[in-house]
Amino acid sequence: MAKKSFVIFRTLQILAICVLFSVIIYQLISLQNESNAIRYQQTEKFAYSLTNLAAAEASRYLAQKKHKDLQLLIDDLSNDPIVRDATIYDELGQIIYQSKTALPLPILLKLGVQKSQEADGVIPYIAELYSDKTKIGYIRIALEQERILSLIHDYQKRGSSILVFLILLAFITGLITMAVSFRKLDIIYQQIITDFPIVLEHAKKDVLKLTRLGRK
Repeated sequence: MAKKSFVIFRTLQILAICVLFSVIIYQLISLQNESNAIRYQQTEKFAYSLTNLAAAEASRYLAQKKHKDLQLLIDDLSNDPIVRDATIYDELGQIIYQSKTALPLPILLKLGVQKSQEADGVIPYIAELYSDKTKIGYIRIALEQERILSLIHDYQKRGSSILVFLILLAFITGLITMAVSFRKLDIIYQQIITDFPIVLEHAKKDVLKLTRLGRK
């Protein structure tokens, strides 16, 4: 009976461990999928923020005809490692300033170009330039999306590594705790098994004594 109970208890322990592992693996996969979705969302938000900020500066310089500052803005944007190129157009779509190695618009938009000429991973973002609610031009910024994603991926990868390491530490700690607890429980169990016949024998003797006293 005791052996059967021990087998059932050990089987339940193994099943519990399997269920916990399944839940952990499922959560890790879900976390990875959510992280991938968040990476693209954060990339889009960053791209729009950068484009709108540059558009505000370009609008001010273009309205005030500060052509030198406008060119410096384009050069500063082009020097950023995540920016492929930048271009400023007038209200008619004519180029005013652009990066020295700016990609042609048909290549960026993949219009009538060969597969080998396509700019993979480069995403253009366009914002309108206004002065007193009057449209005075456009700014186009082409971002290296893959480079932005790789930066976010590296950060998330470090976070995931730390998370997995903490899970392993928690698992090892749990195993050690179980081993220590099981050893103590086993000692108590063995003590009970050893002492039980003696206690039972003493109880029988006490019952016999009480029975004899009762007969007298």
